[in-house]
Amino acid sequence: MGIMSWAGLWFGLSIPVIVALYLFKRKYLDTVVPSHFLWNRVLRNIEANRPWQKLQNRLLLWLQLLVAALLVFALMGPYIFVQGGSKHTVIVVDTSASMDAVWTDNAEAGAHQVNRLDQVKEQMRSMVDTLGRGSEITLLKLSSQPEVILSRESDRDLWNKAIDDLQVQFGQAAYRESLSLAAALTKDDPDASVAIFSDEQWNERSDDIHFNVPVKVVSTYQEKASNLAIEQFGVKSGLTDGLQGAVTGVAVARNYGNTTMETTLDLYGDGQLLASKGITIASGQSATVSFEGLAQAEVYRLAVETEDDYAPDNMAFAFLEHGGAPSILLISSGNLFLEKALQLTGSEVTRMDTSASDDGINNDDIPIVPKTKPDIIVVDGKLPSYFAQGEWADLLKKTPLWSLGGDGKEIQLTNGDIKTSAHPVTRYLSIKDSPVASLIDEKIPSWASPIMSIGGIPAMYAGMEEGNARLTFLFELTAGDLPLRPEFPILVNNAVEWLNSGKAAGLGRMNAGAQIEIPVDAEAVEGAWIPVDGYALENGVPSVAAENNGEQISSKQKAPEIPGLWRFELKGIEKAVLSGYYLEVSANRLESNINGEKSLQISGNGANAENAVRTPYSFVYWIALLVLIVILVEWGVYQRGRSI
Repeated sequence: MGIMSWAGLWFGLSIPVIVALYLFKRKYLDTVVPSHFLWNRVLRNIEANRPWQKLQNRLLLWLQLLVAALLVFALMGPYIFVQGGSKHTVIVVDTSASMDAVWTDNAEAGAHQVNRLDQVKEQMRSMVDTLGRGSEITLLKLSSQPEVILSRESDRDLWNKAIDDLQVQFGQAAYRESLSLAAALTKDDPDASVAIFSDEQWNERSDDIHFNVPVKVVSTYQEKASNLAIEQFGVKSGLTDGLQGAVTGVAVARNYGNTTMETTLDLYGDGQLLASKGITIASGQSATVSFEGLAQAEVYRLAVETEDDYAPDNMAFAFLEHGGAPSILLISSGNLFLEKALQLTGSEVTRMDTSASDDGINNDDIPIVPKTKPDIIVVDGKLPSYFAQGEWADLLKKTPLWSLGGDGKEIQLTNGDIKTSAHPVTRYLSIKDSPVASLIDEKIPSWASPIMSIGGIPAMYAGMEEGNARLTFLFELTAGDLPLRPEFPILVNNAVEWLNSGKAAGLGRMNAGAQIEIPVDAEAVEGAWIPVDGYALENGVPSVAAENNGEQISSKQKAPEIPGLWRFELKGIEKAVLSGYYLEVSANRLESNINGEKSLQISGNGANAENAVRTPYSFVYWIALLVLIVILVEWGVYQRGRSI
């Protein structure tokens, strides 16, 4: 219980005044006397009366003293804190990345494991259920910036819906800004209280933010949490025996748990396991791990094999930098026009001769797969059989591919009308008559669409197969006069640009929700962030539409909110993929320390856990009612006369 104003004690001086009145009260005795002696006796009584008399036990005296004491007590403003009695409760809920850590209510039995935010939701529901009628809630979410979800809302259904919709935010967390806003919202609101739901793993100072109302911190902090984080990971291309191609990977891992951890780091290249290393790291320590002689890949992934209490930092991604002209592997028995046209694009062309028959070829005679993965593979004509298996099959599967001709039944054309679809490969082309007399009869795959038809029969198709660009001409260049036409160099240049741009470039690493500048093709009409690997893919996070600047795709994009490997994909008319970019989205690295000391401290008049989510309940009205009752009793006593 508390007192609002001790100044009311001054009214307590009325109590000795009442006592003094009774001390100086004249006392008369009831005596039966003959009438002719009446006045003489009265005169004697008056003469015998003395002002200072013994205080006698009278009911009226005690009733009057009680009224005076109650009035003094009322003027002091007595109150008690009542649970859920606040008319306005401001709830600050921590949704920072560390709230995704596992929370266990029974660590020994391993029962009821949820993340810390789910536990906070249960605590919030229990708290709001205790609020009385007419109570209002302001729900303030602590994320990259303070976000007011509800403002003085009294609808309980909206309370529960807002609590259910809360999600962990993996980017920067606005700790001080959120507390400052809560303090400002309650500064001039004496009927308010503040409840802060958090794991208390705060990375900013909080003890200098002053609150004037009761504050409670509801904590999900748990000691003995385990977390091994990959803090840094990168790859670079080097030299092996004087030849370009070897890749080295370097990673830094830190143990944020309170016990020594032993685990294995697995390194993958384009989904294939390349290397593994076991590590042992003491509590609070870090270790640097190197991987030598790695095969080239587009995307490298490093993963912690052992599960811990915080998953978002258990994976990291890295990309090899691609600079200069694209490298093209031309698989052909000999086509001078095609080779020269490819060279005119500025590409580095390496031709692999397939003129020799592959019938009865031995395994020892199969050409070795290049150590350096080409950016594009161009297949002119029919592929030898050994390309359908082993390392060559894997290379073709993971590399942008342009196929011209091939093996299949031919269809003779009866109509030479050409129809082209809007696609980067067909830009600036003005082919009016058919360059060939026949086409290969081939069913177009589900992932592709025709970009040129001759006489109503598909002649070219393009699309993306498992993230890699595919372009197919259903005729051989030697079967017509296309290489002799002036449009041919333009067609080859368009094809190389599209095949190379379809292969995503690495944009590096960004915090979740951060702003990033991305080059956008002028012909792009659609864009989206697509989860490819890591935490986002494992949790089934859907694709995120790109931000538009009016009717165009904006070059300034917001990185996805969930950690993992994402691909920013741009499409043109008829869903043709124009370009793609890989981005590693990471959680705020400071949030990995889920086992740190409690760092949330609150200051202010009412800022303590004792007064948590409770409000002053005044007794003044009840005292006034009691005073009225006492006065009515006193009037009844007075009416009974001197017998009391």
